[in-house]
Amino acid sequence: MPTLAPKRSSLLRYWTLRYVLTLCIGLLLIGLASMVWLQHRALTDRLQQIENFSAEAAAYMTKDANQIVIPADFYKWIDQNQRRYRLPGQFGLIVYTQGGQVLYEQAAPQGSSSEYKISAPIQGSHSQIGSIVISYSKKELTDISQEYGLITSLLILAGLLGWLIIYLLLRRLTKPIYEVVHALKQIQTGNYTLMLEENAKEQEIYDLLYYFNATAARLEQLEQLRTELLAGVTHELKTPVTSIRGLLRAIKDQVVSADEADEFLDISLEETKRLERMVADLLDFNAFASGHVRVQSEALDLGKLLGEIVYQWSLIHQEDGVEVRTDIAEGRQIVVGDPVRIQQIIVNLLNNSRQAADGHCLITVRLIEHSSTMYEVLVCDNGTGIPAEEQINIYERYFRGTNKKLAVRGLGLGLTLSRMLAAALGGTLVLKESSPQGTTFQLLLPRGAAGMVVE
Repeated sequence: MPTLAPKRSSLLRYWTLRYVLTLCIGLLLIGLASMVWLQHRALTDRLQQIENFSAEAAAYMTKDANQIVIPADFYKWIDQNQRRYRLPGQFGLIVYTQGGQVLYEQAAPQGSSSEYKISAPIQGSHSQIGSIVISYSKKELTDISQEYGLITSLLILAGLLGWLIIYLLLRRLTKPIYEVVHALKQIQTGNYTLMLEENAKEQEIYDLLYYFNATAARLEQLEQLRTELLAGVTHELKTPVTSIRGLLRAIKDQVVSADEADEFLDISLEETKRLERMVADLLDFNAFASGHVRVQSEALDLGKLLGEIVYQWSLIHQEDGVEVRTDIAEGRQIVVGDPVRIQQIIVNLLNNSRQAADGHCLITVRLIEHSSTMYEVLVCDNGTGIPAEEQINIYERYFRGTNKKLAVRGLGLGLTLSRMLAAALGGTLVLKESSPQGTTFQLLLPRGAAGMVVE
């Protein structure tokens, strides 16, 4: 059975929903805590008010004599002062003499199982002559039903305000993300010209927009380069094939003399070798890029190996007006690597130097100690140099500079493959400097451990 894709919601909906749920839970807890606190506060305040009311009631009953006298309007007085003291509901009130005789009783409402009793003394001129006892149910004293609506309204308003704030903030936050997604969809269709405004105040959003624009510009550059290079590679492979076909057709049709036929065959062989080198470069690059090429690791004398590579290369190009000098210190410079791959890198650098020459070609190969862990090989030439605007692309596959396109046939894989080989050997290959007076490439290779034996 095919696996169903997980259902996804938008970032705005996902986080807004979770924020609202979290906010509701938080506000509910705050509401419960507020109610508990308000009930406690109401109980404390009302008990204090009852004590004040009791003291005033005791004074009212003894204001005309040094004895307890229940005024005729005492019930009315109780009703009026209950409102003034803001005492809730109904309560029980009993007036006792000092001997315990009940002088006045207002029964408390029935049905209350839990109640508070507040007693206040009734003082005479010299001593206590009685007491007044007020009883209230706990429910009456802790009733804050008037505040429930206010608390609920405040919590609802706080929840709505919180939801509105997070919604607006998330909407503002997700807007550039949606723009990036839309732009990526455009890039997927092949439109690389989109540029997003980098006016975000947040550093993370600014970085997202900035690097998207940089990536889009780079993709546009690479797409243009790919189109040009594909046409160039096709042309470079087609040219020798067409040349060989024409030359062989001329020989087959016997439209040339015997001497010209031999010359045409020699030219065809050279074109075949060139075609073979280009195909070999393609195969090597593809094999190495896919990880199918293994690089050996063995101890070798780098100075001796460089000498042999330069000597063999010079023999092949001795008629091309190329002068190669070496600057290799005496002694053994032991490195760990693959001699075949090192030769492949050095030969490619030498070929590039020869192709860059304008007139007499002078190439210098120098071997020096770079650090305690690396040896440095410098390949310097007196060529025309690499233009500054092209230096960033020299390691791109199939890239060939403007001057090289017009002068030399090739696929533009030499430096790309050489850099990959250097990395596989545990070193690096970089363009150290380039100017109209010449170019220098630096190859770093790892040194071998002391006492290693060279086979």
